[in-house]
Amino acid sequence: MKCVVHHEAGAEFVNFGKELAAVTAKVAPLVEQVTELTLPDTLVIRLMTVPDWTQAHRRKSERLLTRELEEFRPSSDERAQAAQKLKRHLQFRDIFWPTMLGEAVAFEPGPELVIVPESLRQAGRLDDGPSLYKICGHEMTHLAQYAASGGAVWTVPETFFPHRRGIQGRDFASLVEGHAYWADQQITSAIFGAPVSTDEPSPYESPRYRELHASPLRMAGVERQRLATATVAQLIRQEGLAFFNRVWTDFSLVPMATDTTPDLWRQRFQPR
Repeated sequence: MKCVVHHEAGAEFVNFGKELAAVTAKVAPLVEQVTELTLPDTLVIRLMTVPDWTQAHRRKSERLLTRELEEFRPSSDERAQAAQKLKRHLQFRDIFWPTMLGEAVAFEPGPELVIVPESLRQAGRLDDGPSLYKICGHEMTHLAQYAASGGAVWTVPETFFPHRRGIQGRDFASLVEGHAYWADQQITSAIFGAPVSTDEPSPYESPRYRELHASPLRMAGVERQRLATATVAQLIRQEGLAFFNRVWTDFSLVPMATDTTPDLWRQRFQPR
């Protein structure tokens, strides 16, 4: 697998970019082994500053909204709801960027592993080797999901009009995040003998990160993530990866928000 690093966070982080490239080279085979999915032939790592990352997300979301407004010609109420969704999305990122330790995203054509080093510094993880392996394993699992679905597992749920796309009520977040957390646990266990977790705060975290880390909104997200991870783990343990991996090409298998147990989700895989 070829690795390309774009250094856009300043000269201070050039060596850090080289470290990330070395980590991903070690993690890539484990991602494919654990998930039985194939990574893209080229891995793009982009190191970004906070302002550039924020603006890149703004441009990406605004482009998507413009395209969908042209495609769907929504009512004035639908347009207003979409505009509010965009505003909330951007406000969340403006506030919670220190908690974004890594991200798989397509700012440019094709998927990338985006790292904002200042976020890692805020979290006290910039020099935390095991955490870097976890972050890379997690985000590279998202890249494998992208490849397995032809990109659809990212692009479809990003819509501002889920009812127009026929995915209203589908819980894509539990699918992709539960699977990625399950995978990074397997990957870090293979490397370090036990799963690596970033749930506990680092002694080097900033006061700002500490406050965000303990916020009710983030803690609610952590609880949803833990449930999703446990559900994915149980499905894979009981049914196997070949069974589970059908979900990347058949979105009728993506759980609904009401599928709160593995048994409810498993029923979607049964022949009808």
